[in-house]
Amino acid sequence: MAVQAGEVPEHDTVIFARHALLVAGEPVRDNVSLYVRNGRLVTVEEGRVEAEDPGDDSGVRHIDLSCCFVVPGLIDTQTHLQSQLGLPPTMLRLVTWTDADNALQAYVHGRRTLAAGFTTIRDMGSHGDAMYALRDAINAGKVPGPRIQVAGEIIMATGGDLRDWYRPEVEAVFHTGAVCDGADDCRRAIREQVALGSDTIKVATKYDLADGSKSQFTLEELRAMAEAANALGVKITASAFSADSINRPLEAGFDAVVHGTFVDDESLKLLQRSGAWFIPTLVAARTVKEMAENPDLPLSDAWRQENLAIYHGMVASFQRVREAGLPIAFGTDAGWRPHGGNAEQLVQMVELGMKPADVIATATLNAARAMGWADDVGSLEVGKYADLVAVRGSPLNDISELTRPHAVIKGGEPVERAAP
Repeated sequence: MAVQAGEVPEHDTVIFARHALLVAGEPVRDNVSLYVRNGRLVTVEEGRVEAEDPGDDSGVRHIDLSCCFVVPGLIDTQTHLQSQLGLPPTMLRLVTWTDADNALQAYVHGRRTLAAGFTTIRDMGSHGDAMYALRDAINAGKVPGPRIQVAGEIIMATGGDLRDWYRPEVEAVFHTGAVCDGADDCRRAIREQVALGSDTIKVATKYDLADGSKSQFTLEELRAMAEAANALGVKITASAFSADSINRPLEAGFDAVVHGTFVDDESLKLLQRSGAWFIPTLVAARTVKEMAENPDLPLSDAWRQENLAIYHGMVASFQRVREAGLPIAFGTDAGWRPHGGNAEQLVQMVELGMKPADVIATATLNAARAMGWADDVGSLEVGKYADLVAVRGSPLNDISELTRPHAVIKGGEPVERAAP
């Protein structure tokens, strides 16, 4: 599905950058001018395009980033704008918050995410119509925010993926069309989510968070969902922890797995064979590790042990996939960490041994490819949207520079840094 433009400025824009990594993996360009029209790059020229006389009527706006190193706008493929630690828990918000409450909370989180340099995201699990409305309002230029793909309700099986929050008679109220059983019903669930407005699909293949648990869906059900999503032109991602919940969707033809906590040898073979994207949510795993290690939190020993295992499992899986040279895309599970702090995971990935250039690739071109939007975002190339982040120093030398944006530009327009 195509990226929507959002509000298109009436004027052209020329952005001058002292240093620019236009495409991850390519050499840095020095002293370049990016010419933007209708939000997209028209040309990239060497040197500075001189400013027009202030009194003329050319309508060209000039943005001077001679202070800075520019990279493409960052992309997070796994966020939850309706959620954040510190808010009432999901089981309470489901029965006390309205769609309006969720929309306003997601708007605040989206503003913070955009101001932090993440110009494109996927929202991978929400309730009601709020996320569709926010995405559409951003696309129409009515409110500021990142470009968003919305998954809507997460596809689940009856009784699956932690669906034991409520007594059975209460849980029945939330038994949405995203719950499915059997191949035909699962095709229906995919079609229904897309009909409601979803432009990507997330399926909870994990039954719980344990290492040895089985996928909650059969291979036949997963193949039916992958075929339905493919026919409708949307990407389909598995939320997977155990090896079985990772491997079955990969065998079924899914485009990606997120979390990927406990990969095994078969997982690596399937990732290699399928070309699917691996999206480790490392900063979320680190958050639960910190919680598990905090003696002041009223948590059970079982919870602490389970979440320490999740952290160590995800780190080990990330290292195995990285060392195998398999495709990795950037996703944080933002909501577990504060929205706007997404770039913390860039630093964490370098700390775990990945080169800064490769980390930047995961959050730009790789992420755009994982979303199916590489024709429009993910690099600063002619024809793509002029989305970029400017920082004072080189992130190739110090990746933490990307946690301190000097300027964020979306579609050639500066982003207001102060978020509500």
